[in-house]
Amino acid sequence: MKKIDGRRIAEKMEEEIKRGVEGKEIKIVTIVVEGSEESLLFAKLKDRACKRTGIEHEIIGIEHAKQEEIEKEIDYLNENEEITGINIQLPLPSSINHYELVKKISIEKDIEGIHPYNMGNLLFSYEEIVPCTPKAVLKIIENEDILLEGKNVVIVNHSTIIGKPLAILMLNRNATVSVCHIYTKNLSSYTRKADILITATGVKWLIKGDDVKNDCVIIDAGIKKEGEKVYGDVHESALKKARAFTPVPGGVGPVTISCMLENSLIAYKKLHKRI
Repeated sequence: MKKIDGRRIAEKMEEEIKRGVEGKEIKIVTIVVEGSEESLLFAKLKDRACKRTGIEHEIIGIEHAKQEEIEKEIDYLNENEEITGINIQLPLPSSINHYELVKKISIEKDIEGIHPYNMGNLLFSYEEIVPCTPKAVLKIIENEDILLEGKNVVIVNHSTIIGKPLAILMLNRNATVSVCHIYTKNLSSYTRKADILITATGVKWLIKGDDVKNDCVIIDAGIKKEGEKVYGDVHESALKKARAFTPVPGGVGPVTISCMLENSLIAYKKLHKRI
């Protein structure tokens, strides 16, 4: 049983990104719709990572925002030549249409890889700017030299920003993929067959020992905060059966932020046609 150190992977990525950023004027913006403590926390984590790598970062907080206000802000940032990357911090209020905001972002400034153009490219195995959490999962798997071809990969999440693009990335590497979600009946009948289990539900200890097979690989991208403690989707009884697993915290999260930084560097090169 190996605990995969996501923080160490992120540190190695940051070292490489810092070298790539040197001599370039990269400035990214994170839009935060105020009212969510969780959103602001993630934005601040991004800010610290940017400072470590030499990327200029601005957090724009919009209080009691309406759809039109945020779209106008995105239009301004698209036109501003000093800005090389834009991302929208989730979660958003239910009144805000995330898809419409994402469509507004210039393709060249989409550092989250979730503009319909960049998402569509994944279907053609053209992986230039890839959604950050799926990219982080892939980085972890590659770092551990885990072969995907022919493996049974089970993903417990079917969201637009994690489960769906992640499934495509796995298919692009010739894995056999099952995507499960809240409407999946008898979830454990799928998870017990997984060579590689990737879960991102935010449901504390959803996956227990009886739900996995021996020597599987578990990537836990779920997070649930209760008081001062943070929990993942996977119970310790399941982790004990795995040959490798990511902890929560300190697993997928740090690598996700590093992937956003890496995307920022790719976006800068794309914007300046230095590719």
